[in-house]
Amino acid sequence: MKTIYSILYVTFNAALNERVGIGMVMSNGLDHQFKYSPDKLAIVKHILDDERYLIVKSYLRSIERDINNEKGQEEQLFFGQTLKNSWVNEGYISYLSRYSNNIIQFSSPKVIDVELNDANFKRVFEKYIFKYGGEDDLIPKADVYGRVQQELFPKIKDRVNLNRTLTSHDFGNLFTPIEIDFIGINGMPVAGQTIDFEKKHYNLENDVARFVSLTKAIEMEGNQRGKYYVLGREPQRTTDQKNHQLWEHIRDSNFLDFVDVDEVGIVEDYIEKNDVRPFFTE
Repeated sequence: MKTIYSILYVTFNAALNERVGIGMVMSNGLDHQFKYSPDKLAIVKHILDDERYLIVKSYLRSIERDINNEKGQEEQLFFGQTLKNSWVNEGYISYLSRYSNNIIQFSSPKVIDVELNDANFKRVFEKYIFKYGGEDDLIPKADVYGRVQQELFPKIKDRVNLNRTLTSHDFGNLFTPIEIDFIGINGMPVAGQTIDFEKKHYNLENDVARFVSLTKAIEMEGNQRGKYYVLGREPQRTTDQKNHQLWEHIRDSNFLDFVDVDEVGIVEDYIEKNDVRPFFTE
């Protein structure tokens, strides 16, 4: 059988065709493979607003679960359209590629004269998307999100909920959804959020405000104080003086604990010593 592949793009401006390749699906009609780039997704997080970013991330993960975890005919929702595992074929991907106004856009499927195997998939992925990735990859020092995900998450993954999107269904006083890096409990809530203090001040203020709102919603739910970490790096004073002032306020705060990304072992030690467990058990 012939092998086809399609590139998934995140679209910023459909009229100007501004987009970035974020993932790739490959199929030979019987077997399918899919992967997206977490590194590019971290970059997209700086460009999209929170709602659009959560849509992108949720959809990429739904495809990943559907294809790579082989959940058979589990239905997936694609911007109002229901997908099933059987959608991975040349005809349907061609159909999806015509929806150019979606946040995520498929390219027209291309036929490639290779067998579908791990080595060939990796080679094509690195040609069109990004470095394939792996545990030995080095995260740039400036990428605070990547540093936390690589150096902290693997060490606390069994003790907290990672990368969880919280809504008013979780905490009644949370008015807008927020994706939290980690949340656990040890008699009191323990949560942490990575924040890039180098981004535009308006977006930085929004990130901080949303995390503070979450801490208040958590405490109002259980009528108790919690332990809340902000993970990041001190911004350069030349970037934006207001950013540095906001960083100073958080660093000196009485209810937020700032931890530099080079010192995430502080968080790991606290979670280990205090026997923190996942906040949500389902």
